[in-house]
Amino acid sequence: MIKAHGIVRAAANRVAQAAERTVQALSDDRIEQEPAFTDRMLGHIEEAMNGFVTKGIKWEAKTLTDRAPGAQETRHGADFIGVLHVSLPDYTVKKGFLAQAKLVKPGAQFPLRDWRNLQDQCAKMLALSPDSYVFIYSTLGIHVIPATSIRAARHWAGQPHDFYSRTVQRFFEEHFESFIGDARISAPSIEALERLRQEFQTRRLLYLEASLA
Repeated sequence: MIKAHGIVRAAANRVAQAAERTVQALSDDRIEQEPAFTDRMLGHIEEAMNGFVTKGIKWEAKTLTDRAPGAQETRHGADFIGVLHVSLPDYTVKKGFLAQAKLVKPGAQFPLRDWRNLQDQCAKMLALSPDSYVFIYSTLGIHVIPATSIRAARHWAGQPHDFYSRTVQRFFEEHFESFIGDARISAPSIEALERLRQEFQTRRLLYLEASLA
């Protein structure tokens, strides 16, 4: 079991620290748009995790991005895909999740039109996978909310922060522990990952792999 290797907390903390660097850039007004935040966040995570070694486990990371014009995520709702591959002698798993990103101002009301659009995007993701989430970006940090919670709300929610959520560290701990992840969202090679990204029609993909050092 992966628990015996004791790598989950250290790896999730590494991811969280990388994401926090992006939050700081937002606070410093060096980021203004959701796509730029997502690109920088995934880039920081790739940089932090690629080659990271802890307790005899080595991590590899890669991001794939479609630079073509046009936001493909509007079709299926997902802004990026996260894929995890753990390959250890006593434990092997391949799985992933879908994510939609929203940049919000703390304390500001979420416009009704944007709220309905977010619910529609969540419905599109959930039609593809139950492991779908919304990453809320703000100067307060990154909060991860299940798409099922957003979709299930019967009334307009003025603030996404009103929902139960996970911090980035907690989310990735649960992802690495296999509480989160859809086995259908996986691929055996970088070429297959690119096909996976195109299949789900998202512009970005984050791939993380753990194996013996």
